[in-house]
Amino acid sequence: MTDRILIIGAGPTGLGAANRLMEKGHPDFVVYDRNPYVGGLAASFRDARGFTWDFAIHVAHSHYHYFDRLMQDLLPDGFFHLERRSWVRTYNTFVPYPFQNNIRHLPPQYRQECLDGLREIKSRPPSSRPRHFEDWILQVFGKGIARHFMLPYNRKTWQIEPSKMGYQWIGDRVPTVDLDRILRNIEQELDDVSWGPNHTFQFPRQGGTGAIWEKLAERIPPDKLKLNTALTGIDTRNRVAVFDDGTRQKYDHLISTIPLIRLAELTGVADLIRRASGLLYTHVQVIGVAPHVPLPEALQDKTWIYTPEAKCPFYRVTPFSIFSPDHVPDPEQYCSFLCEISDPGTAPAAPPDRITEALDGLKNIGLIHIDPNTAHVYNMWAEFGYPVPTLDRDEILDDVLPALEGMNIYSRGRFGGWKYEVANMDHSLMQGVEAVDRILDGTDEITLPTPNIVNAGKR
Repeated sequence: MTDRILIIGAGPTGLGAANRLMEKGHPDFVVYDRNPYVGGLAASFRDARGFTWDFAIHVAHSHYHYFDRLMQDLLPDGFFHLERRSWVRTYNTFVPYPFQNNIRHLPPQYRQECLDGLREIKSRPPSSRPRHFEDWILQVFGKGIARHFMLPYNRKTWQIEPSKMGYQWIGDRVPTVDLDRILRNIEQELDDVSWGPNHTFQFPRQGGTGAIWEKLAERIPPDKLKLNTALTGIDTRNRVAVFDDGTRQKYDHLISTIPLIRLAELTGVADLIRRASGLLYTHVQVIGVAPHVPLPEALQDKTWIYTPEAKCPFYRVTPFSIFSPDHVPDPEQYCSFLCEISDPGTAPAAPPDRITEALDGLKNIGLIHIDPNTAHVYNMWAEFGYPVPTLDRDEILDDVLPALEGMNIYSRGRFGGWKYEVANMDHSLMQGVEAVDRILDGTDEITLPTPNIVNAGKR
């Protein structure tokens, strides 16, 4: 008799785990999700007017050969292969990303402040390790870049002071600096954009990012995928999962991708609940906007744009229609944007109306003027948007995750593992794969316990 494995959540992690179980010929599993669709935060939605929307921007770049092979198998002819062209919009100008390599685009006074800060840290290197993320920013980028981009952008994204965040999550997420290279770029008027793990990426031709996960879900037998079914409790002593349809399911192992805070609450274990409650997160609202105009020429070379200034509410805006013409009914008549807005997880768990604010923000930063009377708008919101890498995050995880594993509960994925540095789609899927390999074969997991190893190169 094989062990019975329950999987909670049909996003990349849960579907990755289910697919791995099928690859290994393990038949006794069921996947549950409270939503009527698969994909979790990586789902896509096609509305009644024929526009396709992603919840924020997800691109299929990868740290794993396994992930690459799976994508090719799922959509063999279904991807556009694109070059990342990301920018920062500030001071009414576009600065290519990485910001620090391209400060030549800043107004002269601000460019000089950035150079002064870089020269200061080069002449007087820090004598001690950073205490927190703000220290790290100042020690690596200097006061000028910190003031004009790094601090305001990160405050806007994380909704917390960087001094309350750790910096262990940085890895390949934030590029460091080379003063000589920056000076060369200024002198020779060069744009320096060839950086990052996702410098090139692939994106589904049709159906948005969610097309990947819908295709993967098609592999799962219908009797092993239960949508519209929420987990409401766990009897950890008897290993029984309780669902909102009244069913009670025995399990030998449970792989959970729901937010770790909520998972702890469902166990009813007081120590776990108390400890997990120290984790912080953000709400994220994504406002999709489709003006009745083709994409302006000035935005046709931009895949996404970081927006640190206070005069717009969103921290990033993506001209989404350039990823695929399928995203709008007619690209000759329409374009579309995704505006991502962050709120602290302590804010009320209900989406505020930020549509007018977002439209005004697009105009305020000089991106595009959109007539609210003719634009098509699609509003999306998630209670759990990003797990915040606070100073005490790792200490909390080192307590909570092993305690759950002692109950045969494996909490994995963006909010199951709570590590932003391994929260991309490829990381999330592989956390599900590795959890299965550990359960069935005793194989050590790599992604969740050692992010720096998996992010150092393709494996």
